[in-house]
Amino acid sequence: MNVWHSLMLIPLLWVAAMAVYLGCNHGLAPNARLQQLLRYMVASVVAAVPLAVTNTSPLQPAVVLALFVAFCWMVTYPLTFHLTNRKTAPDYDHQIDPAFGIYLFGWLTGLLLLPKASYVMGTIMFLWLLVCVVQWGYYVTCHACLDASGMKMLQETHYNEILEFLRSYSPLRVLAMALLVLMVAFVCICVPLHWAVVVGDGSAGNAFVAGTQWWQTAAALAVVAFITYYMLKPRRGLLLRTGIVKLAMTVREYVSNNQRYRSEQQQRLHTLEATTLHPLASPHTIMLVIGESASRDFMSAFVEMEEDTTPWLRQLSRDERHCLLFHNAYSCDIQTVPTLEKALTEYNQYDGGQFYTSCSIVDVAHRLGYRVHWYSNQGHLGAADTPITLVAETADVAKWTHQELGKPQYDEALVDFLSEVDPLVNNLVVLHLKGSHFNYENRFTEATRQWGAPGSHDKITNYKNTLFYTDRVLSKAFCYARERLNMQALVYFSDHADVPDRHRQPNFGGFRDTRIPLMVWMADGYIEQRRERAEALRRNKDRYWTNDLAYELLCGLMDASSSHYREENSLASTAYRFNREDLTAMDGKIRIKNDNPEYIASLKNE
Repeated sequence: MNVWHSLMLIPLLWVAAMAVYLGCNHGLAPNARLQQLLRYMVASVVAAVPLAVTNTSPLQPAVVLALFVAFCWMVTYPLTFHLTNRKTAPDYDHQIDPAFGIYLFGWLTGLLLLPKASYVMGTIMFLWLLVCVVQWGYYVTCHACLDASGMKMLQETHYNEILEFLRSYSPLRVLAMALLVLMVAFVCICVPLHWAVVVGDGSAGNAFVAGTQWWQTAAALAVVAFITYYMLKPRRGLLLRTGIVKLAMTVREYVSNNQRYRSEQQQRLHTLEATTLHPLASPHTIMLVIGESASRDFMSAFVEMEEDTTPWLRQLSRDERHCLLFHNAYSCDIQTVPTLEKALTEYNQYDGGQFYTSCSIVDVAHRLGYRVHWYSNQGHLGAADTPITLVAETADVAKWTHQELGKPQYDEALVDFLSEVDPLVNNLVVLHLKGSHFNYENRFTEATRQWGAPGSHDKITNYKNTLFYTDRVLSKAFCYARERLNMQALVYFSDHADVPDRHRQPNFGGFRDTRIPLMVWMADGYIEQRRERAEALRRNKDRYWTNDLAYELLCGLMDASSSHYREENSLASTAYRFNREDLTAMDGKIRIKNDNPEYIASLKNE
């Protein structure tokens, strides 16, 4: 009788796979439907063999658990992708995930035949299920499926950021999530072990009814061996073609290509020639300050608002001869790494190329005779070898503030590094702030709080406090560099913006994520010796700009002439070519010209 119950799994698996395929894909051709109909039928027959030949009931708890794990793999990535992209993508086809789920069921049930298998099968099932749990957790948190940006973010996030992310939820919610994962693990581990003892051979040896003949076991294990090879074979195995694994492989390739930035450095520098057209009086310093998550929509220097969130910058900007605010600056992405890999190099959205083949602002500065200092409060991410770290480590001096587990490190610590800079040589100094990165309450000291009660957790109020604190750090760095390092120019921009009244997410959710501050300050000596650059910046202060063109802005500011620098891409040039209609974000997917009330209303209505 168990044989017939097992054979009934064939139509069940087939119907489930076809339902997922037809319900979670767009733009399917008729021949594609027929092809998958046959694929899933064959897979269902093969997957039912281990249970059928061993006369095992599919109603056993261990088998039901294996079916549940397989169904989760069958549906999770296609469904979360479909829920995220059904309104925007005209066609997509995730045909492998349902097939893999079917074969996974046959593989798991077949493995239960192995001697003492129940001791490890629970752990194996939990690990397979955990992949799906992570995807659903990500979807619930970010309201989007896990994509390349999200995968990069997960890999490149500092451990302190993980702790801060968890602290952004109530302790009860974090505890509930932890208990849920523990409960899933408990069920996965205990069910196969318990059922083997009660129904099996009494020794937890396997989860099948005792008395199975050797040839039945051999036939089932032969099918398991075939499924194992079919799922895991190199290059064309089913596992490698599932949505989540293809995504992970894409990110792995991205990380691998990042490694080429280091290995190909000498070749890159061999082709780099750069000269200064109008040298400044030496010695001098040029400073670049990279902010984090700062939105000009909340900065009093850029918009009229009740709270004076940036008093120093607002006061400095009144001197329009020396200080220019750019009110139409946007970030090219909404995450730090994909933004800065472009901002710091000649790689951008408009001219093609790749990060690992591109010269950086550090490379150009070296060719122009600058000693480069890089000081960061972002945490050293060398383990992930992010593009930011790879660029930073090519500086003459690269230092990161000391990061302690669970303890915030404030940006003022970066100002202390400036005492190391030699005022007797030409310097390019880069300060990479933690700025307004979430959690906001960890980005400023209570002594500098301007709004809200002490210990307040109000996100908008604390976000404004982070901007006030950043303004204070900028003023201290500015005063030190101008007085002691003969600073001739300073550029400040943020990697991307943030929306404090909305939980952080890795996907584009509107232009509030991209409206960033950009400020350029020039000393009298700079203005007098590089009149054309200063005049070009004044003319272009109302032009539109994305920060993947920061490399060209710095090259222009340093008055460079190089085959690795496009003059027409620089705000510091009268040849600047971009208008509002030309500029994009998110690798060309989002057009800056759509930052208007009508488009924003359409996003809210989706």
